[in-house]
Amino acid sequence: MTLEPWPVEDEELIADLGIFSAWTVDTRSPRTGEIRRMTRINTSDWINIIALTPDEDVLLVRQYRHGTRTFTLEIPGGLIDPGETPEQAAIRELREETGFAGITAHLIGTVAPNPAFLNNHCSTFLVEGCERVGDPEQDGGEDLESELRPLADIPGLIAGGEIVNALVLCAFWWLAQERPGRFRP
Repeated sequence: MTLEPWPVEDEELIADLGIFSAWTVDTRSPRTGEIRRMTRINTSDWINIIALTPDEDVLLVRQYRHGTRTFTLEIPGGLIDPGETPEQAAIRELREETGFAGITAHLIGTVAPNPAFLNNHCSTFLVEGCERVGDPEQDGGEDLESELRPLADIPGLIAGGEIVNALVLCAFWWLAQERPGRFRP
């Protein structure tokens, strides 16, 4: 059997929620011919940044997350704005959220956060040589605290449940692929 895409028969916008739009999609199974109603969430692509100082400290951000109603320890990240490249978004978000900047932004991996219903991708950039260049310029929807932790502490923060965001875990996996033998999450 060869898998085939499911043709879209009809789709309807259910809600425009700013950074997301929710759609119902009537799609036909190529195997059975049956039409099934699916849900699709459209949103911009995202970026994450692993920012390393010259001393190999990782720049982390602590922030309140409304979905889980908890504080999380993550890496800087955010939405790619219209007309912006992923690399430009990484450099901008790092500066806005933390006041830090680095030498280069190097793409180390891209994933589909949840292809079952999300249409977007999340790209992780490694930015080395990071130093504080000014004050953060956070938008009104975020309150972040930055902290530097040795790269060697990251596996313990993951194992101990302090870093739980799936996309951040994936970002550190990409870093391990980028630096075989030098970093293990």
